[in-house]
Amino acid sequence: MKRRNFLLAPMVLITAPTWANSIQSDEDLHTDTIVHIVNFWLKEDVNEKDKKSFVGFFEELRKIDVIKTLNYGVPAQTNPRPVVDNSFDYTLIVTFKDLKDITVYETHPIHLKAIEKYQHFWTKVMVKDTSIIK
Repeated sequence: MKRRNFLLAPMVLITAPTWANSIQSDEDLHTDTIVHIVNFWLKEDVNEKDKKSFVGFFEELRKIDVIKTLNYGVPAQTNPRPVVDNSFDYTLIVTFKDLKDITVYETHPIHLKAIEKYQHFWTKVMVKDTSIIK
């Protein structure tokens, strides 16, 4: 029986990329769900150490209890096309149960404090809020 050899084989740990901080299935998205997409353009003089510090902004937001999911990442290296804008440095994607929860988030003390703490890193922020249609 080969079972013993299988158990002794080296294990490979598969982890999600750093931007995949939560998993959301289509069943989690309801008609009232709000998807909050935020693109950030950082200042030109921001170095790699500063970028690692800036990611702390997203991690602080994660503490807000009305957030259903929170993911962040950098532009994907997809094929250039006229409709693709990869000029931003980071994207934040947050989902909320409904409009009430995103309203709480917008004025939440953790959100406001995080903006105050990290806004010196960015030159531009663009927000796109979407209501799910099912």
